[in-house]
Amino acid sequence: MSDKAESSNTISPHRNTLLDAIAVRTSVRTYSDEEIPLELDRQLRSTINAVNTLSGLSIQFVTDDPATFAEANASGHFTNARNYFAAVGAKDDPEAQERAGFYLERLVLTATMRGLSTVWVGGSWDKESAAKHLRIRSSEELIVGAVVGYSADHVEDLPLSERAAAAAGHRPSLTYGDLVTVSGDPNAVPDWFRSGIDAVIKAPSARNGQPVRFTFDTLTNRLRAHIEGERTPMAFVDLGIAKLHFQLGAGGGTWAWGDDARYARDESID
Repeated sequence: MSDKAESSNTISPHRNTLLDAIAVRTSVRTYSDEEIPLELDRQLRSTINAVNTLSGLSIQFVTDDPATFAEANASGHFTNARNYFAAVGAKDDPEAQERAGFYLERLVLTATMRGLSTVWVGGSWDKESAAKHLRIRSSEELIVGAVVGYSADHVEDLPLSERAAAAAGHRPSLTYGDLVTVSGDPNAVPDWFRSGIDAVIKAPSARNGQPVRFTFDTLTNRLRAHIEGERTPMAFVDLGIAKLHFQLGAGGGTWAWGDDARYARDESID
């Protein structure tokens, strides 16, 4: 998870990295009925296994389950939603929601890299229906999910540069000034920090609320991320997503888990 930031708005036609995925990813609600090819299915499941080893979660991949989205599909909220990632975690784990956001977004970006479209789902699915297709122990709960598939208009077939331009005009977003509080000289903010925030600006969040804020001290390079407003379970999912985006945009480093947690910069990546 240490893809190096190059330019916030430039995508090479010869690359396909997680940073490219951040630039082109948008929330897609209308899907075709095209099946995910078997080889791609296997690749995604292999990546999920690796992510589960790192995360301590049980992220699972379910295909061809339209019943879980029957109401959302019927209402027009979604169209042809039927495949999804589902993050399952321990009920007594205070970090489970945040880690679900961090690691499930890692898989969402991987799916984007592989030519698929996605949308996060919190309340717009039937969790009881989904649970019938998942392995959930009595000590665990279904936290959050993401629909995966091919979009109805096949936006995935467009060149990355065109997708990035379309995404930039598609997603409403807060600005650098909305998300950041700087102590010290604002002109001394390093490029890696700005690149990290640029990636956060492109991050999905529940109802596009973008509740995560960043405080940075230019004298000590001390950086923290915290939730502004109500600390709901989905706010902690958003916190995990924002931390991943920052880490990728900044070119590396490590976050501590939790609200108001610190970011540790690895000097070897500067």
